[in-house]
Parts: sequence; C-alpha cells; structure tokens
Amino acid sequence: MTDKTYHFITGLPRSGSTLLSAILKQNPRFHASITDSLATMVKGVIETSQDTPGMKSEVPVERRKNTVKGLVNGFYEHVNKPIIFNTNRAWTLLTPQVKEMYPSSKMIVCVRDINWILDSFETVHRRNPMSTNTVTGGLGGTVYSRVEMLIDEKGVVGFPYIGIKQSITSDEKNMLMLIEYNQLCKTPEQIMKAIYSFIGEEYYQHDFNNVEGSWDEYDTEIGIKLHQVKRRVEFTPRQFILPPDILQKYVNMEVWRQ
Repeated sequence: MTDKTYHFITGLPRSGSTLLSAILKQNPRFHASITDSLATMVKGVIETSQDTPGMKSEVPVERRKNTVKGLVNGFYEHVNKPIIFNTNRAWTLLTPQVKEMYPSSKMIVCVRDINWILDSFETVHRRNPMSTNTVTGGLGGTVYSRVEMLIDEKGVVGFPYIGIKQSITSDEKNMLMLIEYNQLCKTPEQIMKAIYSFIGEEYYQHDFNNVEGSWDEYDTEIGIKLHQVKRRVEFTPRQFILPPDILQKYVNMEVWRQ
C-alpha cells in the first residue's frame, strides 16, 4: 500500500474529539479512533534518542526523524486505509516536531467553553457516586477541589489548555484548525465540509443521524464511562450544575477566540 497521510485530532477534553472521530470513520478511506499513547511514545523517542551516543551531533538528526516516522508507521501497520487521524491532547505541544516530520499534516483542535468542560466532568462524577476515579477529580473533597485538580497545569483540562495557548501563537499555527464543540453539534455538515477543505480531501456524505461510536474497552480500562457517542449529532442544551463562584472564576478563558 502507498504511504499513509497522517492528521491529528487534539484539543480539550469533553470537546467533541470522540464525536469527531466517530463521524470521520464513516468515510471508508479514513481511520480514526479514541485517544492513544502515540504522542507520548513520539515524545519519548525524541527525548531519549538525542542523548544517546551516536545521535547527538547534527548528522543523526535525519536518523532521529526517520526513527520517529518508523514508529508512527509501525503503529498503523495493521491499518489498510490511506488517511489516518490520531487523537491525543499532547499534539499541540509537539507542533514543531509534527511539522518537521509531516509538513502537509493538519491538526484539528477541539475546543469548548472551559466552564462547560468542567461542568461536564462534574456531571460525570455525580453520575458515578461510588467511583474513586481521578479522571473526574476523584472521590474525595468537594466540587471546588475537583475543579482545581482538573484545571491544574498538569490536570486533565489544564495540560491541554496550555498546549492550545502555545500552539495558536506558534510558527506552526497555520496547520491548526479549531473546532468549537457547540458548532460541531449544531451544524455538523458545515463543520465537516470545512474540515475536508482544510485537509484537502474530497467531501464524503456523512450520515449525521446514524453515528456509531462506542469505546467500551477504553472506558473499562480508565474505570468510568466517558466516551459514549449519541447516534444522532445534535446540540442538547442544559443547565450548569457548578456553583456560580466557580463559573465566575473561570469565565473568559477561551483564548482562541481572541
């Protein structure tokens, strides 16, 4: 099979990356799935190889790049499709490396109001009252401590938020396309056509009333149900459950709109 084309889905959690993958994989030419560890492995290879004897000088730079590309190709050796979308929230911190390896690749950055993301995690937490899962902030403490844990710079929300702030001001910002969760839900066909135009692919007629997306195996491993995609793509309004003072504290953090 000819060489694969790689694109990347990244951004904030609870912002539509799973939904986007479920829509994209309707196209028989596309492979898209749940978040995985490829970005972490790429970062690890780059960091360790440059301190390895025989890889420190300028000469082996191409060797390091080829090693990472070999890792990516090997990761998808079993996939017999020409267009690959890999999902990981760390890709926004690796835009220079991705640009160096795959100059024509694009990153789809899923974003959403920070308050709605925090509210979504708290909603999942309260639906699982017997869970001690740290993904939603853990069992102990209060809604205040859970939110603080999520928004911390090493937290589930804070870490990718920093990545977005870094990437949208980087030299590689032109390889990014930011997708707002609400717009994807409200106008999916319009958003998908924009994505196809951005990545330079002919549009595929998606069925937004019959989207299949269930990653039960992944959710079983992390210990909580987070990635169930509804069959129909639509926007469902609801009320905040976070206290007003929390909502006020994290208002207007959406730097990408500036």
